[in-house]
Amino acid sequence: MKQALRRRLRSLILWASTPESGRRDFSRDLSAYPMLNALVEEVGQAYGKEQRPYYTWGMAHAAYLAKNLDIPRITAIELGVAGGNGLVAMENAAEYLDRALGVTIDVVGFDSGAGLPKPQDTRDLPNLWSQGDFAMDEDALRARLQRAQLRLGLVEETIPQFLASDFAPIGFISFDLDYYSATVAAMPLLETTPDRILPRVQCYFDDILGFTFADFNGERLAIHEFNDTHPRRKISPIYGARNYVPARLSHANWTEKLFMAHLLDHPRYNDYDGLVRHPQLEIDRQTRR
Repeated sequence: MKQALRRRLRSLILWASTPESGRRDFSRDLSAYPMLNALVEEVGQAYGKEQRPYYTWGMAHAAYLAKNLDIPRITAIELGVAGGNGLVAMENAAEYLDRALGVTIDVVGFDSGAGLPKPQDTRDLPNLWSQGDFAMDEDALRARLQRAQLRLGLVEETIPQFLASDFAPIGFISFDLDYYSATVAAMPLLETTPDRILPRVQCYFDDILGFTFADFNGERLAIHEFNDTHPRRKISPIYGARNYVPARLSHANWTEKLFMAHLLDHPRYNDYDGLVRHPQLEIDRQTRR
């Protein structure tokens, strides 16, 4: 609890010393990237090494899309919590972005609570992972959390339970389940009805670079199979993402792990999202409110 209060106080102090959502006027920029990148940097300054810029970047873009679609609340999900540092980082980012963009971000973490289950076959990369890896100290983690919802159990069970509950539209998902089989079991999150998900969802896939990751195993195989079986919903890399993150982070390998789920069947997929600035469209949107 004391850690959570210290984090909140540090965030409030930085927020009070930072005008609006940046240190300059972003209204003349041709895109929203400079403003959103400024938010990523501000969150990093507020929380330092505790922060994960790839989470903040995805959550900022998700909240900005929701803001432009007049959606007041969204859900950000971490699949694979383990020790909980990532979930705490998501809490930090959510708290700061709430104030910056005026969109409330609910944070939800999914984990077995007991480490990885037994790999099912070669697609789960048993040469890399073993049963029991990344076990969680649940009590220690819960003592660090202040707003996140923690759902424990195998995702084969907890994802359907979550989808049967009430939640704000999904805007960001971090896939860090390690296994092909678990990643496939989490894909129903991207199959939910349009009222429960944004038309574009920021995604981060942790285990796709180096080692023995390939198109025929792990998360990459799960992505390919999803795309093959969903004619109107697709997961795509954000091509050239390194050119659109803060300059000092442009060489980080996580820029190659940023993806976007496109819900082409979503009734709001074609609505103006503010990413590329069109003054007249912004005026029209404000007028319709």
